[in-house]
Amino acid sequence: MINMLLMFLLVKHLCAFSTSQTRAGRRSFSASGVSKFHRGLEYIDSKTLVSVEDSLDAYNAMKQGSDTEKNKIVFVDASWWHKGGLDGRTMFEKGPRISGAKYIDIDDIALSPDLNIKALPHMLPEPDLFAAAMDAFEIGTEDHIIIYARESVYFTTRVWFLFRTFGHDPSKLHLMQGSLEQWIDAGGDIDTEPTVVPKAKDLELGGDTNYGRLSAPSNVCDMDEVLDVFAQDGTDTLIIDSRGSSFRNGHMPGAIHIPYSRWVVSPDSTLRWKNIDEVRKIFVDAGVDPLTDKNIICSCGTGVSVCHTLLALELCGRDLKNEERTKMYDASWSEWGAEDITPKTNNLI
Repeated sequence: MINMLLMFLLVKHLCAFSTSQTRAGRRSFSASGVSKFHRGLEYIDSKTLVSVEDSLDAYNAMKQGSDTEKNKIVFVDASWWHKGGLDGRTMFEKGPRISGAKYIDIDDIALSPDLNIKALPHMLPEPDLFAAAMDAFEIGTEDHIIIYARESVYFTTRVWFLFRTFGHDPSKLHLMQGSLEQWIDAGGDIDTEPTVVPKAKDLELGGDTNYGRLSAPSNVCDMDEVLDVFAQDGTDTLIIDSRGSSFRNGHMPGAIHIPYSRWVVSPDSTLRWKNIDEVRKIFVDAGVDPLTDKNIICSCGTGVSVCHTLLALELCGRDLKNEERTKMYDASWSEWGAEDITPKTNNLI
């Protein structure tokens, strides 16, 4: 009887130890000589879409890493709303925010006013501005970037595309499939003291940066390039427009309409994407083969929701590194709709 009791207590102890080591039995790592940080990276490495739980595990592993490892995962707040008057920058500065997070303001880290002749909204920044901003945020090219936002935000993909188009390793770019509020509910660390986000006008441009000297994006096209598609009858190019209801008020002739809201789980869960089979079906239902040999130009209203289309294409296996075949029209309808020389239609196909 005593032997049986001792055996029971031993098994109970071992089970409790195992559970504490694997966070309620989720994962365990047995590789010897590998730091907790590098084991923690297995939660997110090469995954574009990562859960709140995996993000939290990676964060906690980073905290236990060496001094050189503790800055290798950077959380970036991309809270931005296209309507409703909410100001993500102000909310970030007031807090709460994920501990140590940075905020990228797509209206500020954008094409400088003296270069933005048409005063188009949140155009992609010039390369040296983006690099200077990354230095100000202490973000390096080798860092894993976990992009998150507050509840009701759709457009974290715009910040994903900023990093993607300026050459950050795509295997180190992650979109958290849940909100700041869910992070807090899960017990994630937060900062609540006020902070100040660096502004573009205060950054020094033109010199060497730690982030590196960047080239102008080659996967972004301008109005003239899109006009050339129509001049050449456009049969070798698909145009996908990701706007919502405004599409019916005017769009490019032949444009395929796939609203940005189609990709996410629901209007109440705007940061969580549908599974890959559902994403593929959305393309199929719209008559689009994501792997087509045709060129694809993605457009929207102001160059923000279009990034949903680009991510959906990549999730389905389209190689966005082939920059001649898949391009984003950054100025989108904000430019196209205002020009007299651009073809437009209200016909729905």
